[in-house]
Amino acid sequence: MKTTAARQTSEVYRVIKKIRVGRNPTNAVFNVRTRRIYVVNNGAANIPSTVSVINSITDRVIRTVKIPDGSAQAAVNPRTNRIYVSSFSNRVAVINGSLNRVVALVKVGPNPMGLAVNRRTNRIYVLNHDNNTLSVISGAGARVIATIRVGAQNPNFGGAFTIAVNERTNRIYVLSTGGRTVTVINGATNRVIRTVTVGDFPTVIKLNSRTNRIYVSTSRGLVVINGATNRIVTTITGIGEVGVFGINPRTCRLYAPDDSSRIVNVINTRTNQVVARITNGIFPIQIYINRRTNRIFSATLGSDAVPTTVTAINGRTNRVINTVSPGQGVIAGIVNMRSNKLYTVNRRIITFRSSPLVRGGSLLRSTNR
Repeated sequence: MKTTAARQTSEVYRVIKKIRVGRNPTNAVFNVRTRRIYVVNNGAANIPSTVSVINSITDRVIRTVKIPDGSAQAAVNPRTNRIYVSSFSNRVAVINGSLNRVVALVKVGPNPMGLAVNRRTNRIYVLNHDNNTLSVISGAGARVIATIRVGAQNPNFGGAFTIAVNERTNRIYVLSTGGRTVTVINGATNRVIRTVTVGDFPTVIKLNSRTNRIYVSTSRGLVVINGATNRIVTTITGIGEVGVFGINPRTCRLYAPDDSSRIVNVINTRTNQVVARITNGIFPIQIYINRRTNRIFSATLGSDAVPTTVTAINGRTNRVINTVSPGQGVIAGIVNMRSNKLYTVNRRIITFRSSPLVRGGSLLRSTNR
């Protein structure tokens, strides 16, 4: 294992456009079939919550959809072309992607935050923070068909990565952000089949459906769970305070940003060993991956004194390609693998002249120097 310092190559990424969306964008999802991007805008006082619909071919907002106020998280089923948006009004808005309008409002539990979709079964899973339950919505009927008790949730933490769905095994994994566990649910029966103790302060859960491994970031490291046995395989330590990590199932690599340092840890998921440490900007917190090109993008936190950056990394060589500044406070990102574009969602409202970013997203694309 070695530490790789930043070294630019002839390949380079640059901001090519900034797209104006609504006030206070919080999340974004991408429909790979229609090539539409949906940005959730939480709004503000006297400014309603909306969803900005972006055509990723033209990179223009083609519709703004009004949704219940206090909306934050979203998920999409590309097979049915339905977009689901949770709100603090304890409802999930169902948007028809063909019509670009809300076609149903589904009542769920109090303070719904986490949201995930099983495309194969057309089930939507909503984590209700205030009563520690999971609402199961039938996509066909747009109604709740089951409510499942899960682990305690931290009322002060509403991360987007608290539910993971393995569509191959039809297993749903729900993080207990206020406890020390992961609840494993059989998607066919809507029953809890096991509770796995992972350790203090779990924040992010993701999985590799090809290897049936589940990964959970905790205060003691990255916990690896075998999906076949629902038992912990190992805990990867010495990687700092892991933020929103990313997995490339094609290369069996996991990229874990240490948001307390300048390092992105590269982990071989076959051996669960750190194989490289890449020097990044200050406080890397989120990873986005283009599996087709094997390019990894690491976003930093940034502050008033230090600008937010996105660093492009070559996944084969673990070398930094280049670093750009897409706008302050990147909180979400979308990778369009067909066009090799990365869209970032920014917390602050920043206005540039000639089109770019403004209230929402920056667009990066690879070019040759």
